[in-house]
Amino acid sequence: MTDIGIAGWIFHRSIQNDQTMTLLDLPGTCQALGVETIELVSTFFASQTASYLNQLRSAIQEHGVHVRGIAVDMGNIASSDEATRRTDLEALKQWFYVARAVGSDAIRINSGPASPTDREAIDRISEGYRELAAEAEHTGVYLLIENHGGASADPRNIGLFLDRAGSSWFRACPDTGNFAGDTWEEGMRIMAPRAFSCHVKVFSYRPDGLQTWVGRNGESRSYDLKRCLRILKEADYQGPLCVEAGASATELDSARDAIRYLRDLVATV
Repeated sequence: MTDIGIAGWIFHRSIQNDQTMTLLDLPGTCQALGVETIELVSTFFASQTASYLNQLRSAIQEHGVHVRGIAVDMGNIASSDEATRRTDLEALKQWFYVARAVGSDAIRINSGPASPTDREAIDRISEGYRELAAEAEHTGVYLLIENHGGASADPRNIGLFLDRAGSSWFRACPDTGNFAGDTWEEGMRIMAPRAFSCHVKVFSYRPDGLQTWVGRNGESRSYDLKRCLRILKEADYQGPLCVEAGASATELDSARDAIRYLRDLVATV
């Protein structure tokens, strides 16, 4: 748990909005920050052509970083429209091969925008993850699930999806700042024993680890980062902690300051 990495989403404004940076720049930026582990984001890819993927792989190798995963932000495996769901599943499978092309260990696929209490949707999602887990085993690229809204807003559903798939190639990627309401501790306890990677969102640099912020709905939110780290340690988590948000003025400063803060906090756990 001492490997501190960067989740590419921390630079989403620079890449997607301001366009002052591209995915090809990310490995060099992360190397300059002193990290060796990074995560990519599907929406940052300019294309999936062999030429582009070779450029990306070369940048990754040149700067000596390792790709733990690709956060795939497309597809809806919860869809009740079978034709649409089939198309999405087949499109999602292509990301296993993209991951192999650039040397990524895993891809993260979301559960889709279904209610956490929709049992029929949960069955469809379970079937989708079973199918994707088989593709993970076939390609040698891990499939990950994150607490990322929709059906996964209830961490008990995450445990259910992992149990139903019954595959060692299907693992968890907890995000410390994504848990709904006050479910963060329950969610970490469910996901930590099966975690392959972990996203860390930092909203303040308090030495006690308490993170507070105002959510998109205007409500005050909080979680205890130090407690999250203790839960990971108790579960003997050996993967990286990938910083996905910081509390400084710019994205680059946020990444740099959050890395330093997280390293100091890990040392106290």
